[in-house]
Amino acid sequence: MMTLLLLKGEPAGIPPPARESAGQRSGRVRIRCPRCGWEPGSHDRWMCLCLHVWNTFDTRGLCPACRHQWLETQCLRCKVMSRHEDWYVEEPRPSS
Repeated sequence: MMTLLLLKGEPAGIPPPARESAGQRSGRVRIRCPRCGWEPGSHDRWMCLCLHVWNTFDTRGLCPACRHQWLETQCLRCKVMSRHEDWYVEEPRPSS
């Protein structure tokens, strides 16, 4: 028996994720699991309670379908839940 998963579309009017300008930070922000160091790619997806599937780091943990703000994110490699903000690590700019 085949199971179908129906996903909600993105509602109109959801603003894009906030981006920092170059003057607001001193380095580059990397996204990685605070427990195991795994770095998700743009193809990786998480599912919200509303069944919407998206890359949680595209919206900094905000579900684009139901607007639920996720405070924790589960690593797809080690399966450990960590505070979503702890995934963002600023790397220093290389000195020239």
